[in-house]
Amino acid sequence: MPPKFSYAGAMTSPFADFTYDARSYDLVRFRDDATDHRIASTLSSVLAGEDIAGARRSLDEGDVDLLITFARRRVVTARRNQSAAAIGEALDAYALLPVIGEGELATWFKGGLLVARDNAADLDALRERFANVATDTVQSSVDVVFDSLERLEHLAQCHLVETNTSYGLGFLQTVVVRDIDATSHSMLGSSGLVGAPGRLAPYVVGYDIASSIANVAAALADGFDGLEGHETMALRHDQLIAATFDIVTSGSFLPARACVSFQVAVLDGLSFTATVADIDPEHTGHSAEALADMADDLVDQAAFATESTLVVLSVVPDFDELFADVDEEESDEEFGEEEYDDDPLAPYLDVVRATVEAAK
Repeated sequence: MPPKFSYAGAMTSPFADFTYDARSYDLVRFRDDATDHRIASTLSSVLAGEDIAGARRSLDEGDVDLLITFARRRVVTARRNQSAAAIGEALDAYALLPVIGEGELATWFKGGLLVARDNAADLDALRERFANVATDTVQSSVDVVFDSLERLEHLAQCHLVETNTSYGLGFLQTVVVRDIDATSHSMLGSSGLVGAPGRLAPYVVGYDIASSIANVAAALADGFDGLEGHETMALRHDQLIAATFDIVTSGSFLPARACVSFQVAVLDGLSFTATVADIDPEHTGHSAEALADMADDLVDQAAFATESTLVVLSVVPDFDELFADVDEEESDEEFGEEEYDDDPLAPYLDVVRATVEAAK
């Protein structure tokens, strides 16, 4: 029998010793992590104890983030393995939280319930199990989500997109911006917490479910991970920033059928962001090749395009150096014509070209 936690006179969180590494936040390149099982075991012990309210009070911001990450990972696991147990563990983690933000409820929590429904889980039993743990305030918000399920048909209504890469099934959470052209044919349906039927919306960045962009981005991230001293962060849904290209536009972003990005931390060099997009010239106004040429013209960027796939590498600004006090003579010497390399990312284009062409 697992130990039961008591919080009388002690407010140390039972999750204080758990951490996820950077790759565990990547829900596209999803892989098993022993931390999931350790958190699940501890969570089960906490909920079997007599002081759940004390455990909830002991949670700090880091613990809340940990439990949310755990819950999201269990939702993905449930989708991949058709696991009812994983969905139950995800809801247990949410139930222990002192509060669940509306954004989380409208995306991952609601998406988790859709996965549970697709797995033929007993939703009434899950709802009762949740109510036995959650606060009245959280339960009130969750009831709205449960009641909305009959109006939900697909994950896109939860701002989640299912991906399929060499890692198997995964999820991207789609982002929302304010100046996307509503005529984009790849727009996802938009829905709020109550799950209104999907519709074309001017505020949702598109992601074409048939696109191979997630697969290309995953392969490219693996390619950079294979370089000594390089570590990639999680893949995320993104949008093309117009200022990335040497053009004048009426908005901040360029429309794309799909866009995924990730950061690459470089131990002894410049860290950078890799953005991978699927371009439709009829909607973007430029071909992928033309955009690559425009991006290459700007300092601290390198780009490659083949067919409709565009990859742009952009140096991540070092704000500590940008605003640091620098001696004027030293600055002139460091950034003189012979010293400053205005194309520091160009050497990566061979890796980009080989990886993208192999992944297509």
